[in-house]
Amino acid sequence: MSRKIAKHYVLSLCGLMLFSAGSQAQALPMPKLPFFGKKKEAPPPARMPESDDSSDSEEKLPPGLQKDVRPDSMTAPDVTEGDQSEEEKGRSSDKSSNASNSDDSEEMSESSQEEHNDSEERGRKLPGEKVDHSILEESKDLELPEKRKEDSSVDPRKHYLIAKDLLAQKQYKACLHEVNKALALNPHYWEAMYVGCLSLQLQERNDEAIRKYRRLVRFKPDMAEAHINLGVLLKKTGQLDEAETAYRKAIEINFYKVDPHYNLANLLIEKGDLEGALGELKACVKLAPRNAWVHNNLGVIYQKRNYLEEAAEEFKQALKLEPANRTFEHNLQSVQSLMKKKDVGAFTGKSANG
Repeated sequence: MSRKIAKHYVLSLCGLMLFSAGSQAQALPMPKLPFFGKKKEAPPPARMPESDDSSDSEEKLPPGLQKDVRPDSMTAPDVTEGDQSEEEKGRSSDKSSNASNSDDSEEMSESSQEEHNDSEERGRKLPGEKVDHSILEESKDLELPEKRKEDSSVDPRKHYLIAKDLLAQKQYKACLHEVNKALALNPHYWEAMYVGCLSLQLQERNDEAIRKYRRLVRFKPDMAEAHINLGVLLKKTGQLDEAETAYRKAIEINFYKVDPHYNLANLLIEKGDLEGALGELKACVKLAPRNAWVHNNLGVIYQKRNYLEEAAEEFKQALKLEPANRTFEHNLQSVQSLMKKKDVGAFTGKSANG
């Protein structure tokens, strides 16, 4: 009789273990919290001069155990100073590179300067890529008075709306703090994650923003805005092929959005694919016919391909839409001067043959 009881106990225990293992499975991986910034750690204890071994603390851990970096509570801290120090390092390196570039530019010879002016006459420089700020332009939903009195500590949308307002006011650190509060209440709040990524991007913390955008599109692959802004950052850091992939993914998600077509066209111009850029700008004309910069960039491509009459028409159309834009006026004057030189050359050639 005791053997039967022991056998029944063992079977029951195995069933409970299988049930608990199955209940821990998740369909979607949970993002680590806090999403933006790290929790501030206590400073390490002072070391005696005799001990120089830096791996003592790691050797004391049992094998197979790793340090848990997740917070014990659901509250999200501010952005740490460590993230800001990386930003300062990047700024110092940028300053040194800019100084070296300025020294190189001073040593430019007269012949190279003339070649630079000639290339500038052939086609004007394009404007930068468009960052998607549409989330800041969305109107807030009207709320009933009784809902306004609810405690914001249990409503992630309250923190999300506050974060959007702070982002519009360029209070980036406070914005990230509110984003972390929203994500602590709802780790799958993708719009809040996007606001945090955009905040890092506007601070020009490019490496951090790229990492966060990549995590966001991994969790939410159908967010076109995240792919667009990721492409802008990748192009800015010289990763042109990855930027092209991000723009094409955004177009695949929403073909009727103008920004990915426009940014992809500029990228293809930089890569020398004028035919592909022309196709993307023609798509932009159909989607936004009154966008002056689209017509200007079409004129730049036509000028680069030596289609001067078509380029002049596009510059005129851009200037008609924005009469006060001096860039369009300068581009039109540049291509018209090239047309005059071409006509004079053709005329002198005919008189010589006669």
